[in-house]
Amino acid sequence: MKMRKLFAGIAAAATLLGGMALGAVSAQADGPQATTPLLQVNNAQEGHTYTPYKFATFENAGNGTVEVNTVEAWKDAVTKAADAADNATANSVPAEYANNPAAYVATFNAEQLRKFAEELAKTNPLPAADGAGLTVTTDQAGTTQPVAVNGEGWYLVTDAYDGKTGTPAVVATTVSGLTGLTIVADTKTGQGNITTVGEFNAKNENPLTPPTKTAEVGKVDVNGKTVNVGDTVNFTVSATVPASATNYDSYPFTITDTASKGLQVADKTAFKVQVDGKDVPTSLYKVTPSGDATTENGTTTTIEFTDAKSLAGKTIVVSYTGVVTKDALTDLGGSVNNKATITTNGGTSGEGNTESKTYGFQFTKIGVDKDANALAGAQFVVKKDGKYLKQADNGAWSFVENQNEATVFTSADKTGLVQLKGLAAGTYTVEETAAPTGYAQNFKVTFDVTIAQDGKVTFMQDALKQVTPSSNGTVNATATVKNVKSITQLPLTGAAGTTLFTVVALLVAGAGVTVAVKSRQRTH
Repeated sequence: MKMRKLFAGIAAAATLLGGMALGAVSAQADGPQATTPLLQVNNAQEGHTYTPYKFATFENAGNGTVEVNTVEAWKDAVTKAADAADNATANSVPAEYANNPAAYVATFNAEQLRKFAEELAKTNPLPAADGAGLTVTTDQAGTTQPVAVNGEGWYLVTDAYDGKTGTPAVVATTVSGLTGLTIVADTKTGQGNITTVGEFNAKNENPLTPPTKTAEVGKVDVNGKTVNVGDTVNFTVSATVPASATNYDSYPFTITDTASKGLQVADKTAFKVQVDGKDVPTSLYKVTPSGDATTENGTTTTIEFTDAKSLAGKTIVVSYTGVVTKDALTDLGGSVNNKATITTNGGTSGEGNTESKTYGFQFTKIGVDKDANALAGAQFVVKKDGKYLKQADNGAWSFVENQNEATVFTSADKTGLVQLKGLAAGTYTVEETAAPTGYAQNFKVTFDVTIAQDGKVTFMQDALKQVTPSSNGTVNATATVKNVKSITQLPLTGAAGTTLFTVVALLVAGAGVTVAVKSRQRTH
């Protein structure tokens, strides 16, 4: 017995990832076939293969009706899938549909059709494909492409990509002789823009494009470069809402931003969310922070859009700041990183990432004697680019003009060690301001230390050659810095010797002046 059904159920037609586009259909007067090809996929995904299997045929029965006939090879599979979809009740297909179960499926609602598609795709083995289908190339990606099928009918369309199987679709083709067919689609499944038969939206999207991130101190890019503890880093996250969002009744879109230990992210009220350079109304999103920047897992901040449909195809730019803290340090240096992902109902993207490192240097103060003993109490100030370093109690660095405001670093008791932690790349000038007790105050040392972007430390030789590098040009390289008790302990060769003789000459000249003054005093 042939079963005739109004096109209402059959037009059901379309979805990948999450169900059917089902709705009321209006069949207009018979006329020429208007829609070609028979079947096409919107937003085709690169590398995906859409394979069609015809489980029912269509025939224009006149008077705006379509005759549905189950393909013989599919009867058992359609019956089984219909039973499972119809409230999971065995033998639920009515007797009058026993020889034509597809006609019964045409009466299903959206939820039943979604279940039917899932169950039908479990058919093992699947019969031979009915048509060449489509494997999407790079040039075809993101566009509407025809899916080659074998005549009009109702098709199960499978989606295979990257060795995986996506959610299947049940899709109706156009029907010869019927024009003006319209569908009220199920927007919750992303088919909101489908208005005619023969189309469906690809819903098993390839992984979302990861968000892009920037990190700057001032206007200087520090992504992959170095920062000081205490620096305020300006971050941005740029995330594009897929154009397919417009197909949905609502489209959740969440940016998740994770900051590592030692990166104190600003309060949520300081987050700026913009599209096309204009602020997005705060009613559209919610910023939620969690975690602790002093702990190993750091902090996580979500920027959640319950519905980003109105932003389809737009790029959301989130701006905020984070301060590098001493909690980032593991030794002389450390690193801070910041990762962001996008999550939609289609899954979670890969990561956009920034990372900045921080380094430091150290040296040991020793005396010039047979044991080269460590010296405590030597005092230093440090300059960079003509400004003095000042360190707060929390380890944050700043730069000051006046030496009186600079931090004085003192060599440690017993070890003679001086350490500076959490510095950005650059050249630093170390100036000894006070020698240890018992050592010559007029031979205090001044030398340069360079930290490269990769953390390698190089100690420059001072004029009197009191600096002796150890493993120079490596990460965390160290040096010993000598103090002398008298001029006789200074080296006498090379530049150091020239400097020494200059110093001696000045001392002698000074002594001559003293003698002359005393002589004149005796003559009066």
